[in-house]
Amino acid sequence: MNITLRQLGYFRALAQHRNFGRAAEAVHVSQPALSVQIRELEATLGARVVERRARDIALTPFGRRVLAHAERVH
Repeated sequence: MNITLRQLGYFRALAQHRNFGRAAEAVHVSQPALSVQIRELEATLGARVVERRARDIALTPFGRRVLAHAERVH
């Protein structure tokens, strides 16, 4: 499977808002839809890009590298 621009955009929003619900609102999709796209991005990359916590997320070291590339693409 390929990485999509949509996934990169959703990932950028998640990195900015640090919360699935707020990121979903920002990109005008449901939280479950955003979550699915992030899981698919992680599956395609073969690594986690975010650490899911109770109220927010943190980027993994790999996620920070992916974000740098995503910002150049978008």
